[in-house]
Amino acid sequence: MRRRSLRLRLALTFGFGALLLSALFATVTFVGVHHVLVSDAVQTDLNQSYVNAALVRSTLYTSPPDLANELNSIEGATGSSVLVQTHHEWLSKSNGAATADVPTTLIDDVVAGHAATQVIGVGNHDFYVVGVPIPSVETQFFEVFPLDPVAHTLSILLLVLVLGAAVTTLTGLGGGLWVARRTVRPLEDVSRAAAAIAGGDLSTRLSVNRADREVQQLTASFNEMVARLTDRLERDARFASDVSHELRSPLTTLVTTARVLQQHRADLSDVGRQSLDLLVADLSIFQALVEDLLEIARSDAGAAPLVLETVDAAELVRQSVRSAARRHGFAEPPVEIDPGLTHPLVEVDRRRFERALTNLLDNAHHYAGGATAVRVEGARDHLDVHVDDAGPGVLDEEREAVFERFSRGHAARSRGVARGTGLGLALVREHVRSLGGTVEVTRAPEGGARFTVRLPLASEATS
Repeated sequence: MRRRSLRLRLALTFGFGALLLSALFATVTFVGVHHVLVSDAVQTDLNQSYVNAALVRSTLYTSPPDLANELNSIEGATGSSVLVQTHHEWLSKSNGAATADVPTTLIDDVVAGHAATQVIGVGNHDFYVVGVPIPSVETQFFEVFPLDPVAHTLSILLLVLVLGAAVTTLTGLGGGLWVARRTVRPLEDVSRAAAAIAGGDLSTRLSVNRADREVQQLTASFNEMVARLTDRLERDARFASDVSHELRSPLTTLVTTARVLQQHRADLSDVGRQSLDLLVADLSIFQALVEDLLEIARSDAGAAPLVLETVDAAELVRQSVRSAARRHGFAEPPVEIDPGLTHPLVEVDRRRFERALTNLLDNAHHYAGGATAVRVEGARDHLDVHVDDAGPGVLDEEREAVFERFSRGHAARSRGVARGTGLGLALVREHVRSLGGTVEVTRAPEGGARFTVRLPLASEATS
């Protein structure tokens, strides 16, 4: 399962924390208010019942016929329902409660001379029933109070608390997003800077104008690391360049000497001729290695400026293939241009592009049985140049490594007769990157390897 981003986890943590706190606050508030409201209502109703029972007793003493009017007066004043049992007869003036609604156990307790209370449910409503005995006139007084006002108040309170919890949670989530964005932004800056450096832009630095001391320390450490890395790479590039330059003179002497020896080849013994052939082959590889090292060093040091020009990509590919085949002595592969392309324009350094394509063709010639085709295909904003070969292809785990310096793929290692410098494909990547493009290797439709150079189309071609 894919792990959530740090920003999302921080925001969810804040939101979940706000939800827990608001839920806890809402629960405590609701329980407390519920207890207070119910307790107050019950106590008020109980006190009112005792007062009303006293009024009933007084009426029965002084004017029994006026009992009905007294009951109506009580109900009108309190909003309750009153039931009176006197001499085993029930009297009620309310439609709100019936004798059957009063629990039998409560009636028995009151008849026995004990005041009693009980909460009952009738339909979807709750009622508080109070029973008060009036033994002096052999009467039992019952008053039923509706609890709907309390329930309504609690419902409103619950709604307010739920809405408050929702608002608090959303606020916490929003605050979490703000904090997460502020916290993660330096990491995103570091990530972008690291990606730029990995892409070859060693001038990338992080801004140190930040308020947080911890972030300032991170920024300073990162910039110092990049500065040291840049210095190390520059020193390595200078060293490689210096060594290559120093090797050119003795190498030129050796090559010249070998050519002189070849002119007197007939004077050598069989062993001497074999040794000369090995020497010439190794000198050729050595000379190519020195030239490649010099070119790599110039690229690393930025000493090889780009000379950009807008050219017809199809014609440039044809010329480059023809020139490479003639220079390196291999059969010229067919060049196939996408019929949908009409004068595709690219802005390139002609020398760098030709060198990159030549290296790909030379690589196919030495290690993959030669190039079978060079195909040019286009899209809305880029151009692809495919070089397909007749070899076994490149293993999946080697498709990135083959572009590293001094890297040799499985095919190169298995062909002892075709030895290279290990820098050809690395130079391809360096040249293509300098042109704003990419290079990758996949499997060709007919088998073998397919090296694809992708370049952006010139603005004239995309407008």
